[in-house]
Amino acid sequence: MTCHSLAFHKMFCHMKGNTMEHRVVVTGIGAIVPGAFGAEQLWKRVAAGSSALGKLTTVDTTGLPTQTGGEIPAFDPLDYMEARLARKMDRYSQLSVSSSILACRDAEFDPSSLSDASEGVFEGSSFGPLVGTLNCYRSYLANVCDGIRPHLLMTSMAGSGSGFISLILHSHGPAMTISDGSASSTSAIGQAFRKIKCGLLDVALAGGSEAPLSREIIATFCSARLLSTQSRGSNGVMRPFDKDRDGFVLSEGAVFLFMESLEHALRRDAQPYAEIVGFAETGDAYHPTSPHPDGTWIARAMKLAMEEACMQAPDIQYINAHGTATKINDVVEAKAIRAVFGRSNENPAVSSTKPVTGHLLGASGATECAITAMAMKHQFVPGTATLRNVDPDCELKNLPVDGAPLPIYGAINNNYSFGGRNATIVFRSMNQVNI
Repeated sequence: MTCHSLAFHKMFCHMKGNTMEHRVVVTGIGAIVPGAFGAEQLWKRVAAGSSALGKLTTVDTTGLPTQTGGEIPAFDPLDYMEARLARKMDRYSQLSVSSSILACRDAEFDPSSLSDASEGVFEGSSFGPLVGTLNCYRSYLANVCDGIRPHLLMTSMAGSGSGFISLILHSHGPAMTISDGSASSTSAIGQAFRKIKCGLLDVALAGGSEAPLSREIIATFCSARLLSTQSRGSNGVMRPFDKDRDGFVLSEGAVFLFMESLEHALRRDAQPYAEIVGFAETGDAYHPTSPHPDGTWIARAMKLAMEEACMQAPDIQYINAHGTATKINDVVEAKAIRAVFGRSNENPAVSSTKPVTGHLLGASGATECAITAMAMKHQFVPGTATLRNVDPDCELKNLPVDGAPLPIYGAINNNYSFGGRNATIVFRSMNQVNI
Protein backbone atom coordinates (compact mmCIF):
# COMPACT_ATOMS: atom_id res chain seq x y z
CA MET A 1 0.00 0.00 0.00
CA THR A 2 1.34 3.40 -0.90
CA CYS A 3 1.60 6.24 1.61
CA HIS A 4 -1.40 7.92 -0.06
CA SER A 5 -3.60 4.80 0.13
CA LEU A 6 -2.59 4.19 3.74
CA ALA A 7 -3.54 7.77 4.56
CA PHE A 8 -6.89 7.25 2.80
CA HIS A 9 -7.47 4.08 4.83
CA LYS A 10 -6.92 5.98 8.07
CA MET A 11 -9.18 8.80 6.90
CA PHE A 12 -11.91 6.31 6.00
CA CYS A 13 -11.72 4.68 9.43
CA HIS A 14 -12.07 8.15 10.94
CA MET A 15 -15.13 8.92 8.84
CA LYS A 16 -16.75 5.65 9.92
CA GLY A 17 -16.21 6.56 13.57
CA ASN A 18 -13.57 3.89 14.15
CA THR A 19 -10.88 6.05 15.68
CA MET A 20 -9.37 3.06 17.51
CA GLU A 21 -7.14 0.73 15.54
CA HIS A 22 -7.57 -2.91 16.49
CA ARG A 23 -4.81 -5.48 16.73
CA VAL A 24 -5.24 -8.41 14.32
CA VAL A 25 -4.24 -11.98 15.13
CA VAL A 26 -4.21 -15.33 13.33
CA THR A 27 -5.94 -17.96 15.46
CA GLY A 28 -6.67 -20.71 12.92
CA ILE A 29 -5.04 -22.27 9.87
CA GLY A 30 -6.71 -24.58 7.38
CA ALA A 31 -4.43 -26.24 4.85
CA ILE A 32 -5.00 -28.78 2.09
CA VAL A 33 -1.79 -28.98 0.07
CA PRO A 34 0.31 -31.80 -1.41
CA GLY A 35 1.13 -34.22 1.41
CA ALA A 36 -0.62 -32.27 4.17
CA PHE A 37 -4.14 -31.94 5.53
CA GLY A 38 -4.34 -29.35 8.28
CA ALA A 39 -1.88 -26.97 9.92
CA GLU A 40 0.00 -29.59 11.92
CA GLN A 41 0.80 -31.80 8.93
CA LEU A 42 1.86 -28.79 6.87
CA TRP A 43 4.18 -27.58 9.60
CA LYS A 44 5.77 -31.02 10.08
CA ARG A 45 6.56 -31.25 6.37
CA VAL A 46 7.96 -27.73 6.14
CA ALA A 47 10.03 -28.01 9.34
CA ALA A 48 11.53 -31.28 8.10
CA GLY A 49 11.99 -30.04 4.53
CA SER A 50 10.03 -33.05 3.27
CA SER A 51 8.43 -32.57 -0.14
CA ALA A 52 5.33 -34.32 -1.50
CA LEU A 53 6.01 -33.24 -5.09
CA GLY A 54 6.32 -36.02 -7.63
CA LYS A 55 5.39 -37.38 -11.04
CA LEU A 56 1.96 -36.22 -12.15
CA THR A 57 -0.61 -39.00 -12.31
CA THR A 58 -3.86 -37.10 -13.02
CA VAL A 59 -2.66 -35.15 -16.05
CA ASP A 60 -1.48 -36.42 -19.43
CA THR A 61 1.99 -34.90 -19.75
CA THR A 62 2.99 -36.85 -22.86
CA GLY A 63 5.36 -34.76 -24.92
CA LEU A 64 5.65 -32.00 -22.30
CA PRO A 65 9.12 -31.09 -20.96
CA THR A 66 7.99 -31.37 -17.34
CA GLN A 67 6.39 -34.38 -15.67
CA THR A 68 6.37 -33.17 -12.06
CA GLY A 69 3.68 -31.49 -9.99
CA GLY A 70 2.04 -31.25 -6.61
CA GLU A 71 -1.15 -33.32 -6.46
CA ILE A 72 -3.58 -34.10 -3.62
CA PRO A 73 -4.97 -37.50 -4.61
CA ALA A 74 -6.42 -38.19 -1.14
CA PHE A 75 -8.63 -35.09 -1.12
CA ASP A 76 -12.32 -35.97 -0.83
CA PRO A 77 -14.71 -33.01 -0.57
CA LEU A 78 -17.29 -35.27 1.07
CA ASP A 79 -15.10 -35.24 4.18
CA TYR A 80 -16.10 -31.58 4.57
CA MET A 81 -19.50 -31.06 2.95
CA GLU A 82 -22.63 -32.80 1.74
CA ALA A 83 -22.60 -34.43 -1.68
CA ARG A 84 -25.43 -32.20 -2.95
CA LEU A 85 -23.22 -29.16 -2.36
CA ALA A 86 -19.98 -30.73 -3.58
CA ARG A 87 -21.65 -31.60 -6.92
CA LYS A 88 -22.29 -27.91 -7.54
CA MET A 89 -18.62 -26.94 -7.16
CA ASP A 90 -15.47 -27.44 -9.19
CA ARG A 91 -12.28 -28.64 -7.49
CA TYR A 92 -11.01 -25.11 -6.81
CA SER A 93 -14.15 -24.19 -4.87
CA GLN A 94 -14.18 -27.53 -3.05
CA LEU A 95 -10.63 -26.86 -1.88
CA SER A 96 -11.54 -23.31 -0.81
CA VAL A 97 -14.53 -24.38 1.26
CA SER A 98 -12.76 -27.39 2.79
CA SER A 99 -9.68 -25.47 3.90
CA SER A 100 -11.90 -22.72 5.32
CA ILE A 101 -13.75 -25.31 7.39
CA LEU A 102 -10.39 -26.61 8.64
CA ALA A 103 -9.35 -23.06 9.59
CA CYS A 104 -12.53 -22.64 11.66
CA ARG A 105 -11.91 -25.99 13.35
CA ASP A 106 -8.31 -25.07 14.11
CA ALA A 107 -9.47 -21.77 15.61
CA GLU A 108 -12.18 -23.63 17.57
CA PHE A 109 -14.72 -21.24 16.13
CA ASP A 110 -18.34 -22.00 15.31
CA PRO A 111 -19.38 -19.85 12.33
CA SER A 112 -23.01 -19.96 13.47
CA SER A 113 -22.05 -17.93 16.56
CA LEU A 114 -22.09 -14.75 14.45
CA SER A 115 -25.46 -13.70 13.14
CA ASP A 116 -24.68 -10.20 11.82
CA ALA A 117 -22.27 -8.85 9.19
CA SER A 118 -19.17 -8.69 11.39
CA GLU A 119 -17.39 -11.51 9.56
CA GLY A 120 -15.99 -11.58 6.04
CA VAL A 121 -14.45 -13.89 3.43
CA PHE A 122 -11.41 -12.82 1.40
CA GLU A 123 -10.10 -15.26 -1.18
CA GLY A 124 -7.24 -15.08 -3.67
CA SER A 125 -6.76 -17.18 -6.81
CA SER A 126 -4.97 -16.87 -10.15
CA PHE A 127 -7.04 -19.24 -12.26
CA GLY A 128 -10.05 -19.83 -10.04
CA PRO A 129 -12.48 -22.27 -11.69
CA LEU A 130 -10.79 -22.22 -15.11
CA VAL A 131 -9.87 -25.92 -15.18
CA GLY A 132 -13.33 -27.00 -14.07
CA THR A 133 -14.89 -24.79 -16.74
CA LEU A 134 -12.55 -26.17 -19.41
CA ASN A 135 -13.49 -29.71 -18.43
CA CYS A 136 -17.22 -28.94 -18.69
CA TYR A 137 -16.95 -27.37 -22.12
CA ARG A 138 -14.58 -30.08 -23.34
CA SER A 139 -17.13 -32.76 -22.44
CA TYR A 140 -19.92 -30.79 -24.08
CA LEU A 141 -17.99 -30.23 -27.32
CA ALA A 142 -17.01 -33.90 -27.44
CA ASN A 143 -20.69 -34.89 -27.02
CA VAL A 144 -19.82 -36.72 -23.79
CA CYS A 145 -22.68 -34.93 -22.00
CA ASP A 146 -26.15 -33.88 -23.18
CA GLY A 147 -25.75 -30.20 -22.36
CA ILE A 148 -24.37 -27.52 -20.09
CA ARG A 149 -25.75 -27.75 -16.57
CA PRO A 150 -27.23 -24.52 -15.11
CA HIS A 151 -24.89 -24.44 -12.12
CA LEU A 152 -21.98 -23.76 -14.51
CA LEU A 153 -23.16 -20.13 -14.41
CA MET A 154 -22.02 -19.99 -10.78
CA THR A 155 -19.04 -22.35 -10.83
CA SER A 156 -17.39 -20.70 -13.85
CA MET A 157 -17.34 -17.25 -12.23
CA ALA A 158 -13.99 -16.10 -10.84
CA GLY A 159 -15.47 -15.32 -7.43
CA SER A 160 -17.29 -18.61 -6.94
CA GLY A 161 -14.95 -19.85 -4.21
CA SER A 162 -15.58 -16.99 -1.80
CA GLY A 163 -19.29 -17.18 -2.61
CA PHE A 164 -19.47 -20.85 -1.66
CA ILE A 165 -17.51 -20.25 1.55
CA SER A 166 -19.90 -17.49 2.51
CA LEU A 167 -22.89 -19.68 1.69
CA ILE A 168 -21.78 -22.79 3.54
CA LEU A 169 -20.38 -21.02 6.60
CA HIS A 170 -23.31 -18.57 6.74
CA SER A 171 -21.10 -15.49 6.59
CA HIS A 172 -23.16 -12.32 6.10
CA GLY A 173 -20.27 -9.89 5.65
CA PRO A 174 -18.29 -9.12 2.48
CA ALA A 175 -17.23 -12.07 0.33
CA MET A 176 -14.65 -11.23 -2.32
CA THR A 177 -12.17 -12.94 -4.57
CA ILE A 178 -8.97 -11.14 -5.56
CA SER A 179 -7.06 -12.24 -8.66
CA ASP A 180 -3.59 -10.70 -8.59
CA GLY A 181 -1.60 -13.65 -9.89
CA SER A 182 0.79 -15.10 -7.33
CA ALA A 183 0.14 -12.19 -4.98
CA SER A 184 -3.62 -12.91 -4.88
CA SER A 185 -4.01 -14.48 -1.46
CA THR A 186 -1.40 -12.18 0.10
CA SER A 187 -3.59 -9.29 -1.02
CA ALA A 188 -6.68 -11.08 0.28
CA ILE A 189 -5.09 -11.45 3.72
CA GLY A 190 -4.03 -7.81 3.57
CA GLN A 191 -7.58 -6.69 2.82
CA ALA A 192 -8.94 -8.75 5.72
CA PHE A 193 -6.27 -7.22 7.95
CA ARG A 194 -7.37 -3.72 6.92
CA LYS A 195 -11.06 -4.39 7.64
CA ILE A 196 -10.41 -5.88 11.09
CA LYS A 197 -7.83 -3.27 12.03
CA CYS A 198 -10.27 -0.53 11.07
CA GLY A 199 -13.04 -2.07 13.18
CA LEU A 200 -15.33 -2.87 10.24
CA LEU A 201 -15.11 -6.62 10.93
CA ASP A 202 -14.48 -8.77 13.99
CA VAL A 203 -13.35 -11.91 12.17
CA ALA A 204 -12.39 -12.97 8.65
CA LEU A 205 -11.48 -16.05 6.69
CA ALA A 206 -8.70 -15.06 4.31
CA GLY A 207 -6.60 -17.20 2.03
CA GLY A 208 -6.37 -18.73 -1.39
CA SER A 209 -7.17 -21.73 -3.53
CA GLU A 210 -5.77 -23.06 -6.78
CA ALA A 211 -6.54 -26.11 -8.92
CA PRO A 212 -4.40 -25.50 -12.03
CA LEU A 213 -3.37 -29.04 -12.92
CA SER A 214 -4.49 -29.52 -16.50
CA ARG A 215 -2.54 -30.28 -19.64
CA GLU A 216 -3.43 -26.91 -21.18
CA ILE A 217 -2.21 -24.84 -18.22
CA ILE A 218 0.93 -26.91 -17.70
CA ALA A 219 1.74 -26.63 -21.41
CA THR A 220 1.31 -22.85 -21.21
CA PHE A 221 3.76 -22.58 -18.31
CA CYS A 222 6.15 -24.88 -20.17
CA SER A 223 6.02 -22.67 -23.24
CA ALA A 224 7.02 -19.72 -21.04
CA ARG A 225 9.92 -21.83 -19.69
CA LEU A 226 8.83 -21.31 -16.09
CA LEU A 227 8.55 -24.95 -14.96
CA SER A 228 11.46 -27.10 -13.89
CA THR A 229 12.37 -29.87 -16.31
CA GLN A 230 14.83 -31.51 -13.94
CA SER A 231 14.16 -34.99 -12.54
CA ARG A 232 16.12 -35.47 -9.36
CA GLY A 233 13.22 -36.93 -7.41
CA SER A 234 10.66 -35.03 -5.37
CA ASN A 235 13.18 -33.41 -3.03
CA GLY A 236 15.46 -31.99 -5.69
CA VAL A 237 13.43 -30.58 -8.56
CA MET A 238 12.73 -27.03 -7.41
CA ARG A 239 15.82 -25.14 -6.22
CA PRO A 240 15.29 -21.48 -5.24
CA PHE A 241 18.44 -19.32 -5.08
CA ASP A 242 20.55 -22.24 -6.39
CA LYS A 243 22.79 -21.74 -9.40
CA ASP A 244 21.25 -24.90 -10.94
CA ARG A 245 17.65 -23.72 -10.61
CA ASP A 246 15.49 -23.91 -13.73
CA GLY A 247 11.96 -23.12 -12.64
CA PHE A 248 9.19 -24.10 -10.28
CA VAL A 249 6.81 -27.03 -9.77
CA LEU A 250 3.10 -26.33 -10.19
CA SER A 251 0.80 -27.46 -7.35
CA GLU A 252 -2.85 -27.52 -6.42
CA GLY A 253 -4.17 -26.73 -2.95
CA ALA A 254 -5.79 -24.22 -0.64
CA VAL A 255 -4.86 -22.49 2.61
CA PHE A 256 -7.02 -20.15 4.69
CA LEU A 257 -6.28 -18.18 7.83
CA PHE A 258 -8.85 -17.47 10.52
CA MET A 259 -8.17 -13.86 11.51
CA GLU A 260 -9.80 -11.82 14.25
CA SER A 261 -9.31 -8.78 16.40
CA LEU A 262 -7.27 -9.42 19.51
CA GLU A 263 -10.23 -8.33 21.66
CA HIS A 264 -12.44 -10.92 20.00
CA ALA A 265 -9.79 -13.61 20.41
CA LEU A 266 -9.34 -12.82 24.10
CA ARG A 267 -13.09 -12.93 24.71
CA ARG A 268 -13.23 -16.51 23.50
CA ASP A 269 -9.86 -17.52 24.97
CA ALA A 270 -8.32 -18.25 21.56
CA GLN A 271 -4.61 -18.98 21.18
CA PRO A 272 -3.02 -16.89 18.37
CA TYR A 273 -0.26 -18.14 16.12
CA ALA A 274 0.99 -14.61 15.47
CA GLU A 275 -0.10 -11.01 15.03
CA ILE A 276 -0.34 -9.28 11.64
CA VAL A 277 1.01 -5.76 11.98
CA GLY A 278 1.77 -4.49 8.48
CA PHE A 279 0.69 -4.84 4.86
CA ALA A 280 1.73 -3.08 1.67
CA GLU A 281 1.39 -3.44 -2.08
CA THR A 282 3.37 -1.81 -4.88
CA GLY A 283 3.56 -2.08 -8.66
CA ASP A 284 6.66 -2.28 -10.82
CA ALA A 285 4.93 -0.77 -13.89
CA TYR A 286 7.79 -2.29 -15.87
CA HIS A 287 6.96 -5.47 -17.83
CA PRO A 288 4.04 -7.94 -18.17
CA THR A 289 6.04 -10.91 -16.87
CA SER A 290 9.46 -9.76 -15.60
CA PRO A 291 10.10 -7.88 -12.35
CA HIS A 292 11.93 -4.55 -12.38
CA PRO A 293 15.59 -5.61 -12.56
CA ASP A 294 16.79 -3.59 -9.54
CA GLY A 295 13.96 -4.73 -7.23
CA THR A 296 13.12 -1.14 -6.22
CA TRP A 297 9.37 -1.67 -5.81
CA ILE A 298 9.71 -5.03 -4.07
CA ALA A 299 11.96 -3.29 -1.56
CA ARG A 300 9.45 -0.45 -1.33
CA ALA A 301 6.65 -2.86 -0.41
CA MET A 302 8.76 -4.29 2.43
CA LYS A 303 9.66 -0.83 3.71
CA LEU A 304 6.05 0.40 3.66
CA ALA A 305 4.77 -2.70 5.44
CA MET A 306 7.48 -2.40 8.08
CA GLU A 307 6.66 1.28 8.48
CA GLU A 308 3.04 0.46 9.26
CA ALA A 309 4.24 -2.20 11.69
CA CYS A 310 6.52 0.35 13.41
CA MET A 311 9.44 -2.00 12.77
CA GLN A 312 12.94 -1.49 11.47
CA ALA A 313 15.39 -3.92 9.88
CA PRO A 314 16.82 -5.25 13.20
CA ASP A 315 13.27 -6.19 14.29
CA ILE A 316 12.93 -8.78 11.51
CA GLN A 317 14.48 -12.21 12.10
CA TYR A 318 12.87 -14.21 9.28
CA ILE A 319 11.73 -13.63 5.70
CA ASN A 320 9.66 -16.21 3.84
CA ALA A 321 10.72 -15.36 0.31
CA HIS A 322 8.63 -15.71 -2.82
CA GLY A 323 11.55 -17.83 -4.09
CA THR A 324 10.19 -19.30 -7.33
CA ALA A 325 13.49 -20.85 -8.53
CA THR A 326 13.25 -18.93 -11.79
CA LYS A 327 16.37 -17.32 -13.20
CA ILE A 328 15.30 -13.68 -13.00
CA ASN A 329 12.94 -13.57 -10.03
CA ASP A 330 15.32 -15.01 -7.46
CA VAL A 331 18.06 -12.55 -8.39
CA VAL A 332 15.72 -9.55 -8.21
CA GLU A 333 14.24 -10.67 -4.89
CA ALA A 334 17.73 -11.07 -3.41
CA LYS A 335 18.61 -7.55 -4.60
CA ALA A 336 15.49 -6.15 -2.95
CA ILE A 337 16.21 -7.88 0.35
CA ARG A 338 19.79 -6.60 0.32
CA ALA A 339 18.49 -3.08 -0.40
CA VAL A 340 16.32 -3.17 2.72
CA PHE A 341 18.49 -5.17 5.10
CA GLY A 342 22.03 -4.60 3.82
CA ARG A 343 24.76 -7.23 3.96
CA SER A 344 25.21 -7.56 7.73
CA ASN A 345 25.94 -10.94 9.30
CA GLU A 346 22.95 -10.21 11.52
CA ASN A 347 20.53 -10.13 8.58
CA PRO A 348 17.26 -12.06 8.92
CA ALA A 349 17.17 -15.68 7.86
CA VAL A 350 15.68 -16.00 4.36
CA SER A 351 14.15 -19.17 2.96
CA SER A 352 11.73 -20.34 0.31
CA THR A 353 9.38 -23.13 1.36
CA LYS A 354 8.11 -23.77 -2.18
CA PRO A 355 10.40 -26.82 -2.62
CA VAL A 356 8.13 -28.52 -0.07
CA THR A 357 4.72 -27.28 -1.22
CA GLY A 358 5.35 -26.46 -4.86
CA HIS A 359 4.11 -23.19 -6.34
CA LEU A 360 0.40 -22.80 -5.58
CA LEU A 361 0.15 -19.62 -7.68
CA GLY A 362 -2.63 -17.48 -6.19
CA ALA A 363 -2.71 -19.64 -3.05
CA SER A 364 1.04 -19.41 -2.46
CA GLY A 365 0.81 -16.25 -0.35
CA ALA A 366 -1.70 -17.78 2.07
CA THR A 367 0.37 -20.95 2.26
CA GLU A 368 3.51 -19.02 3.10
CA CYS A 369 1.75 -16.64 5.49
CA ALA A 370 0.49 -19.72 7.34
CA ILE A 371 4.01 -21.15 7.43
CA THR A 372 5.41 -17.83 8.66
CA ALA A 373 2.80 -17.62 11.44
CA MET A 374 3.60 -21.19 12.53
CA ALA A 375 7.32 -20.45 12.42
CA MET A 376 6.71 -17.63 14.89
CA LYS A 377 4.61 -19.80 17.16
CA HIS A 378 7.25 -22.54 17.21
CA GLN A 379 10.19 -20.10 17.15
CA PHE A 380 11.70 -22.20 14.36
CA VAL A 381 12.95 -21.08 10.95
CA PRO A 382 12.31 -23.48 8.05
CA GLY A 383 15.10 -23.85 5.52
CA THR A 384 15.24 -23.93 1.72
CA ALA A 385 15.39 -27.72 1.62
CA THR A 386 16.89 -28.12 -1.87
CA LEU A 387 19.53 -25.39 -1.78
CA ARG A 388 22.98 -26.80 -2.54
CA ASN A 389 25.04 -24.21 -4.42
CA VAL A 390 24.00 -20.60 -3.87
CA ASP A 391 24.00 -18.50 -7.02
CA PRO A 392 26.42 -15.59 -6.35
CA ASP A 393 23.78 -13.21 -7.75
CA CYS A 394 21.33 -14.49 -5.11
CA GLU A 395 23.76 -14.26 -2.22
CA LEU A 396 22.24 -13.31 1.11
CA LYS A 397 23.96 -13.47 4.48
CA ASN A 398 21.60 -16.00 6.01
CA LEU A 399 20.12 -18.62 3.66
CA PRO A 400 19.52 -21.70 5.84
CA VAL A 401 19.18 -25.05 4.09
CA ASP A 402 17.88 -26.92 7.13
CA GLY A 403 15.30 -25.71 9.60
CA ALA A 404 16.56 -24.62 13.02
CA PRO A 405 15.27 -23.04 16.25
CA LEU A 406 15.56 -19.26 16.25
CA PRO A 407 14.01 -16.52 18.40
CA ILE A 408 11.66 -14.65 16.06
CA TYR A 409 10.19 -11.29 17.05
CA GLY A 410 9.27 -10.05 13.58
CA ALA A 411 8.85 -11.81 10.24
CA ILE A 412 7.96 -10.93 6.65
CA ASN A 413 6.18 -12.84 3.91
CA ASN A 414 6.75 -11.64 0.33
CA ASN A 415 4.86 -12.54 -2.83
CA TYR A 416 5.00 -11.15 -6.37
CA SER A 417 3.14 -11.81 -9.59
CA PHE A 418 3.02 -11.21 -13.30
CA GLY A 419 2.15 -7.63 -14.04
CA GLY A 420 4.71 -6.41 -11.49
CA ARG A 421 2.43 -6.68 -8.45
CA ASN A 422 4.23 -6.95 -5.12
CA ALA A 423 2.68 -7.68 -1.72
CA THR A 424 4.23 -7.91 1.76
CA ILE A 425 2.76 -8.99 5.09
CA VAL A 426 4.59 -8.29 8.38
CA PHE A 427 4.05 -10.50 11.42
CA ARG A 428 4.91 -10.03 15.09
CA SER A 429 5.36 -12.86 17.56
CA MET A 430 2.75 -13.26 20.29
CA ASN A 431 5.42 -14.89 22.45
CA GLN A 432 7.24 -11.60 22.92
CA VAL A 433 4.42 -9.04 22.88
CA ASN A 434 2.34 -7.93 25.81
CA ILE A 435 -1.34 -8.75 25.35
